[in-house]
Amino acid sequence: MAGKTRSQRLEEKRRRRVRRLERRLHGQDPIESLIRKLETHDVPPPSHWPGASDASLSHPDMLKFELTTFAVEEEPGRSKLKELEARCRRGPLAELPEIDHWVMEEFFWHGVPGDGFLPVEAFLAREGHRFTPAAQDQLRGWKDAKLGAFEVGDVDGETVALRPWDLLVDAPMGGPFRALTLNIGGVNTYTKFKGSITLTYVAPWAPRENLFCGMGYGITPARSKSGVLIPYLGLQHPEIAARPFPWKDGYWLEVEYLSRWKDRDWQSWLAERLEFPFWAVVPIPPAGDLKVLQVTGLLDLSSEKAREFGIYLECPRGKEIVLIGATAVSPVDIASSNTMLLAEYQTYRDRVGPPPGVRNGPNFLDLRRLRG
Repeated sequence: MAGKTRSQRLEEKRRRRVRRLERRLHGQDPIESLIRKLETHDVPPPSHWPGASDASLSHPDMLKFELTTFAVEEEPGRSKLKELEARCRRGPLAELPEIDHWVMEEFFWHGVPGDGFLPVEAFLAREGHRFTPAAQDQLRGWKDAKLGAFEVGDVDGETVALRPWDLLVDAPMGGPFRALTLNIGGVNTYTKFKGSITLTYVAPWAPRENLFCGMGYGITPARSKSGVLIPYLGLQHPEIAARPFPWKDGYWLEVEYLSRWKDRDWQSWLAERLEFPFWAVVPIPPAGDLKVLQVTGLLDLSSEKAREFGIYLECPRGKEIVLIGATAVSPVDIASSNTMLLAEYQTYRDRVGPPPGVRNGPNFLDLRRLRG
């Protein structure tokens, strides 16, 4: 029996997550469910949530949960989220771990690219009678949530210091600001992450107080592993993240592309089209740790050698030039033409397997084999 493809395994994993979410929500009041979860969480919530313009906003964490449950469980939000998820599963970020969760978070604040439906506005259209005009305006600030990387600073009372961080050069992009956060435990969860880099959405909350709102969902890896966050920044361009690769828009289109790919001289095709330099996430030997390096060129090989051993890209690292197989290179900028070009080659290799010269061989090649 043939094994399942990676895309089939990913789809099954996604469906299991959806079923778990549906089981958790079925027959339960969302707010009561959240309260029970808060009561059993080992990080205490903050004593209060600062910056609210009205008592109706005194628990923005529960409001977020109520809003997002409304967005995913009721129409038209439910169908629109499924549409966005389906599009992103066929686009440049499809292989990222937990990308379905990040797509959902993007949907909550910005909806579907090119669609007028916005979950925040839909929620206020139904529940606006509960909020004063000032409170409604404050909630509308969530539509301005932006995805970014932030260095975690001190937790002081009910807020945490967050400093915008440039992951490419590993340096700050400005001064810190104060924020409350809507995750379980609020800012208290961040006490153990001081000095780490977190990836999350941040929105305005109380502009006159220069107070912001971390929207709750995020990733905070070990500081040495913060480079793994970079690919997720592709969601800063949701219109591109949700644009399916053309060969994934139908079975016959994939058949047509595969026919082209089999006859293509990949070495010369990529040499004519790739634009250098560009930043990319690449695995570094010997352990394969993911790092962000600048890709400066394509290894000059004959077409025959490329067909036998594959395509390799050159990445300076200190005094060395690291050669990385093109199937393992992920451009940081998903809006660049390089992303589409390499995705074509990577999909081709995923369909037909590795080149004959590296099948059942070591993970890393001796350069003399390529040059000889």
